[in-house]
Amino acid sequence: MAEEYAIAMDIGTSGIRAQALRIEDNSTIGTTVTLRHPIPGANVMDHLHFAVNVGREEAHELLMEAVNKVVDQLGVDKEKIVRFAVCGNPIQLSLFQNIEIRDLAYWGTNAMERLQIEPPKRNAQIVKPGDIDLEINKDAEVYIPPSIKHEIGADALAMLVKSDVVNKEGIYLVSDFGTNAEIALVIDGEIYSCSAAAGPAMEGQAIECGMLASPGAICDVKAEDEEDWINEVLDEDLKVQQGDLVDITDGTILEESEDETKAKGITGTGVISAYAVGTEQGIISIPDIKTENNKINLQDGIYLSEKDMTEIGKALGAFRAAHITLCVEADIELEDIDAVYMAGASGFYVDPNKSLMVGQIPACSFDIYQIGNTSLAMARDIVENPDLLDELQVVADGMRGNHITLATSEIFEKIYGLELAVCEQNMPMWKYDEWLEMYGYGNIPEVEEDPEIHRLFDSDIPDLGENGLSIIEEVGTKLTAEFEGCTSCQICADECPEKALKIEDQVATIRSDLCDGSACLRCVRICPRKVFDYDKLLYIEGIDTKTL
Repeated sequence: MAEEYAIAMDIGTSGIRAQALRIEDNSTIGTTVTLRHPIPGANVMDHLHFAVNVGREEAHELLMEAVNKVVDQLGVDKEKIVRFAVCGNPIQLSLFQNIEIRDLAYWGTNAMERLQIEPPKRNAQIVKPGDIDLEINKDAEVYIPPSIKHEIGADALAMLVKSDVVNKEGIYLVSDFGTNAEIALVIDGEIYSCSAAAGPAMEGQAIECGMLASPGAICDVKAEDEEDWINEVLDEDLKVQQGDLVDITDGTILEESEDETKAKGITGTGVISAYAVGTEQGIISIPDIKTENNKINLQDGIYLSEKDMTEIGKALGAFRAAHITLCVEADIELEDIDAVYMAGASGFYVDPNKSLMVGQIPACSFDIYQIGNTSLAMARDIVENPDLLDELQVVADGMRGNHITLATSEIFEKIYGLELAVCEQNMPMWKYDEWLEMYGYGNIPEVEEDPEIHRLFDSDIPDLGENGLSIIEEVGTKLTAEFEGCTSCQICADECPEKALKIEDQVATIRSDLCDGSACLRCVRICPRKVFDYDKLLYIEGIDTKTL
């Protein structure tokens, strides 16, 4: 019998992760990740904005070009791929399937009725590759897991199922940390959920030296002495290795790592760690960094700026505000939570003790589980056992859910306002606590000093396979437009925070995977002649911009 293969894929807001498996014994052949998402944007709402304004078909085409590139990189015979499972949030999976997405963009039934939008059910489905432009064996089965509700996607279902909290008595908090974090409070099987658009800083993006969790990323720092920090860096197998000992005030290397580990950038967990250590030592007092150059200077020229610290402060503030909001809605206290589960790369590589300190998880958390990439793990479970798809639908149908939309929550608005005051105006935490009490939302608990930490694997993807990890650094396409009146002064290109933009002879070119999209638009605002029109750049190869 000829060898047959399966592909498990997680489509995240910041990139794609996939694995190739042998059907015969479920052994892992290899793992491929992208360092970016192909659609412009710093968060999932930017991706939705792109799809609504440019066109769903064009967004689907752009995503599937990247998906097919990842499959090619995995290096198996595509004609022998017979199973393919994918996991992600509702927006990513809707773009993958090329189905209606506008119901995810509008609040209320009036807008839906006015625009004649019929929301799809988003149940568990099996489709054929040709239906979604997936370039593999045409007879393969493509498995798409269900969403619990249209707001709660397969990625949220994955973290709930893989942590098994829906089958336990007690109170549990489960979070899949990332640019768009899925958070669920589960009380004796009843789910209170929300989605916190924490921002790209959680994944190491919108950070000057930032990068996703990949080889060469500083993922943690530890204080050896005041101002002397040890860097920890991910190696080629995504395992944590000790890096250099550095004087962070000026970047002086005090002691090199034994294996000469080199850093290429810093990921979100490293930023969180630096935020926690620097705050504890008094070097960081948001929004200020008290060093000579106002930077945290790490190894190999990697640094963190005051702007970076503010960005991560906003992201962490979104988590803490979400936790309190869920507890208020469920009429419990933070101290009532029995255990906390941290999923995803940003929940795996971070030191939970530092997470307690900065609000990534509730300060009082005692029993903490780091469970890795649950979305990829569930996709893998499905290709190993396709009958699981039906079981997941039963689980989704049976869940009692209470979804809180943070964008319209008065509770969240009040609390996040306090968080912004802390990270932008240096409001002290005792004042924050006073305001919480005045609102009737309780108090910030004391930090747990000796938590029980359960780290289930060595990396967020436990088994990279016999071929190991391969990385695709560039996905997406080039967005181009000519602007009448442009002088090619380069001011817009210099302003671009992700170095995604080039201007030459009045022609602007943007790499879609680097561009922060509608969340940024610095290029538009900085243009001295006001001729930069971002909408003109929304071009997909083969599509005439004028017809959009």
